[in-house]
Amino acid sequence: MAVNQPSRDKATGRELHELFREVFRLQAALAAVKDQVHEQAGLGSPHKRVAEVLFTKGAATVPEVAAELGVSRQFVQTVCHGLERQGLLTFNPNPRHKRSRLASLTTQGKTTITKVMRKEEAIIKSGMPEMDRQAVLQASGLLRCLAERLQQMPGRET
Repeated sequence: MAVNQPSRDKATGRELHELFREVFRLQAALAAVKDQVHEQAGLGSPHKRVAEVLFTKGAATVPEVAAELGVSRQFVQTVCHGLERQGLLTFNPNPRHKRSRLASLTTQGKTTITKVMRKEEAIIKSGMPEMDRQAVLQASGLLRCLAERLQQMPGRET
């Protein structure tokens, strides 16, 4: 059954709550594996998260990266300075704003983040070789749908 198709058998609040508990359990397990992989590559998880945004979206301001990650500007600024000290990131003038410079990955930064992402993919694939592609795609769709619905709930600050 596709995620978007209406169903006569609606999930109960209790069932959805159980799903959310499992998502939190998964998040904890993922965090542990991600930290291990990132540290092996010489890049802490916060550094990898910021670098991945810049790798995917290109040059961005610290506030733009913070908004993308849902964290504070101060946190991103600290992480960016760490990446800059490692030679993985550079700040450039922003033609749209005098004070908010554009952060971008250096060639070394792009190489490093590519290496980390490939290593993550290899570790995940080797640990879960039997996962059914359709089930994974369906689960991804369900999680995306849940996130969108939760973001649209009344009373939620945006």
